[in-house]
Amino acid sequence: MFASYRTRLQAAFVALALVAIAVTGYEASAGAASALEQATLGRLAQVAAAKKRLVERYFHDVRNHVLALSSDESALVAIAEFDEAWMAMGPTDARRASLLRQLFLDNNPHPASARDLLVEPEGGGRYGKAHARYHPTFHRYQSAFGFYDIFLINTSGRVLYTVRKESDLGGNLEQPPLSGSGLSQVYQRAMRLGAVEQAVMEDYEPYAVSHGELAAFVAAPIWRAGTKLGVLAIQVPVEEVNRVLAGDDAFEFIAGQEGAMRAGSRAPAGGPLLRTTLPVDLPDVHWTLTAEETAREAFAPVRAMRRRIAGWGVLIAGIFFAAAWWLGRSVTRPVLELAAHARRLGTGDFSARIPVRSADELGQLAGSFNHMADDLRSTTVSRDQLDAAHQKLRELTGRLIDSQEVERRRLARELHDDVTQRMASIAIEAGRLKLSPARDPAEWRDSLERLQHEMARLSGDIHGLSRRLHPAILDDLGLSAAIEGECRGFFERGGPPVDLHTGPEADNLPAEAQLALYRVAQESLRNIARHAAASEVSVTLSMRPDRCELTVADNGRGFDRSSPEWRAGLGFASMEERMRHVGGSLRVESAPGEGTRIVAEVPA
Repeated sequence: MFASYRTRLQAAFVALALVAIAVTGYEASAGAASALEQATLGRLAQVAAAKKRLVERYFHDVRNHVLALSSDESALVAIAEFDEAWMAMGPTDARRASLLRQLFLDNNPHPASARDLLVEPEGGGRYGKAHARYHPTFHRYQSAFGFYDIFLINTSGRVLYTVRKESDLGGNLEQPPLSGSGLSQVYQRAMRLGAVEQAVMEDYEPYAVSHGELAAFVAAPIWRAGTKLGVLAIQVPVEEVNRVLAGDDAFEFIAGQEGAMRAGSRAPAGGPLLRTTLPVDLPDVHWTLTAEETAREAFAPVRAMRRRIAGWGVLIAGIFFAAAWWLGRSVTRPVLELAAHARRLGTGDFSARIPVRSADELGQLAGSFNHMADDLRSTTVSRDQLDAAHQKLRELTGRLIDSQEVERRRLARELHDDVTQRMASIAIEAGRLKLSPARDPAEWRDSLERLQHEMARLSGDIHGLSRRLHPAILDDLGLSAAIEGECRGFFERGGPPVDLHTGPEADNLPAEAQLALYRVAQESLRNIARHAAASEVSVTLSMRPDRCELTVADNGRGFDRSSPEWRAGLGFASMEERMRHVGGSLRVESAPGEGTRIVAEVPA
């Protein structure tokens, strides 16, 4: 590992740097950790005291809300009217409770989470009218102060009214399943109060009616002229305590008498903790508020400092390593470069070059090496290019010969199987007429008309063969007429109608350019008929100031020229070659499923 001088020099430099950084970093991090622990405990004590005051103030305000609402005239009148309406709903408590739940729970048009939006149910009778009169007031109070629910309970323990309309509506707190719940206990304690302006609170515990969520209850009796009409209770969700405790990085939670967590901004993580605990001064409950933070979070700045020290250590070690590397490299670099580039040259990589940095013997050796690589690359590249061009020429020649032979066989077959036989048939028919006596002039006339019709068809077919060999219309009428005739023939052979746009200006092009553009149009339409399966085809021939442009487009299958499976046919090769021959260019744009667009341009 340390066989070379350069490696030993690098190792010594890096080892010295790392030892110095490690000693300095240890002393700095130990002192910072001790100071940070004391600062964290002080901050936690401040956080706990501040949160304690917030919790005490919040529940003091809740008690004041309950006392104010229970002594308000609307609550006195409401509980009395609800009690009278309850008695008028049916002969038995079971019948009344069933009807009340049917009106506000079962037939409520709103979802379960929004039943409080129903103000007056259809068919609610006397209770519905009382509900429409007092529910908006209690609903606004509940929403404004973030309470979960507000209850009106008569002296028999019957829940006459709730804002939320959950399953405890119409229930009896002294009977299952509500007996023993937090709401039942706070009701019984409120009923035992003997003085006005007093309220009681029941600690947080799961309330089955509210899906088992933690809930605390604060209640006060409703008095009129020294007589208890019932109890007003408020359900305080645990989220309200969470909201009061939220907003600090420390972990805070309120613990009950048994030490179980009641509420908190977030659950404490595992690991060692730094903790401060204070009692919460609230009647009826025994809470302690704890502010705690994991040692991992408390000492995060120390870890960050250690990371910075480690980062600087790595950087400094890298600088030392770079210095040692530069010193060693300045001695061994020329020889190593020559060896590496010689290996590349041996593998056939003729782009290997050695930078010439000096005029001494090593610089002269590098120049000789580069000159040798240039000679080898020039010779090899020229041979490769020649072989590739020769191979491409052989392939194109072979495909051209094959295409010519196929076309010749097809023309010979048409001449032999079609034209020759039809000419023989005409000759036989003419001989028959010559030998037959002229008995019936009408029969002779019909036979002559058949001969005339057959000779006209034969003339048209021979004209088509001649046009495929060379379009005479191109010489007689010009490029625009020739392309128009090709589009008409494309449609007559079963292709879709062609949207054709041409102008007479292209007829002034040289004959070679007109022939080349005509062959591009002819080959493009032939490829569309064979491969595209298109329903729309357009051909545009237009003159530009400096060029003539032919565009053939379709909405057919299209193809991907970059695909390894795609291979250009002889038609594309012949079109490109024709354009090059007249100094023009050919551009093919296509994609699978998006059709094909061929643009041929020749100089004007």
